[in-house]
Amino acid sequence: MTNNASIRMRDDLARDNLTIPAGLSHSNYDDLHDVIHLSATDLIGAVEYDTGEDPDSHAFCPVKLSDGRIVYLMGVDLDWGF
Repeated sequence: MTNNASIRMRDDLARDNLTIPAGLSHSNYDDLHDVIHLSATDLIGAVEYDTGEDPDSHAFCPVKLSDGRIVYLMGVDLDWGF
């Protein structure tokens, strides 16, 4: 179920052409697995996503990318509802 909250990379990170880590899965509280790195362009059309997990059970923000993949990102790298 999608929360429909649009997300994007923080402007300062995008301005510096940085990429941010995203995991295709996670374990424990804060261990990302199958890590990829996303650019600001990769996050165009991305929305916050409700995976049904207890949000307090991990340190990540689940995000649905425009290509349908669900990834886990650190919220500190993102801006919401722009």
